[in-house]
Amino acid sequence: MENTTMKATLLIKNIENLYTCDKEFNIFSRAYIAIHHDKIIDVGIGSYSQWIDSATRVIDAVGEIVLPGFIDVSFTGFAKVRLGDQLRENSTALFAMRQNGILTLLTKDPKIQRKELSQDVFIQKKEVPYPILQREAQYKLTKPSKFLLSCGFGLPNSYVYSFQPLCYALFNTHHVDKRTLLESMTSLPAACFDLNDRGNIQKGMLADLLILQVPTIEHYFQTLGRPLIHRMIKNGIQFYPEWMVC
Repeated sequence: MENTTMKATLLIKNIENLYTCDKEFNIFSRAYIAIHHDKIIDVGIGSYSQWIDSATRVIDAVGEIVLPGFIDVSFTGFAKVRLGDQLRENSTALFAMRQNGILTLLTKDPKIQRKELSQDVFIQKKEVPYPILQREAQYKLTKPSKFLLSCGFGLPNSYVYSFQPLCYALFNTHHVDKRTLLESMTSLPAACFDLNDRGNIQKGMLADLLILQVPTIEHYFQTLGRPLIHRMIKNGIQFYPEWMVC
């Protein structure tokens, strides 16, 4: 029997399209997500009244989409600058990437590893059987059916803080389908690097979520130069555009 005595600390309602990024790539329309502290306790459509009480914070996502927080799989950082500048430069880059929805990163540099309220950086301990795309030109060479994404910090003259430009090129020029693109920066990297608590939206998963001001993910992939992220939630707490403590 489902435990209905536990109430949501945060509930997101009226979601236009909810992209779970689960194994079936389920997409729910007019959906809700119930969150208890840092974990998702329910995802569905229809009534959510059993999950709320007077203490529940409620976000109305009418006309918007919800998807898992993005994961960058190869953050190198500013290793070639002076040692005294590395911390400042890396922190600036991580902040900029976080503002573009990248809430989890993998790195091979142990000095960059950190776990904060709004972003996690883990050590990359294993190789993966998929190519890591950082530039459109890499896709052109082999056109892989599956891949992972990275903004490409550590490459010469690399100052891109968002997946949006690369997704735009892959979706519109090379006609990569939305499932492949979205999974490449959410569920696939999570599975490859054993980040079993994130990367998809299901009961029991960490509530790392993005709320975008568009009705479908296609709108995100077709847009350049305009920030579309309305809200960001890490560990069940909204931290952008302002902190919402539940």
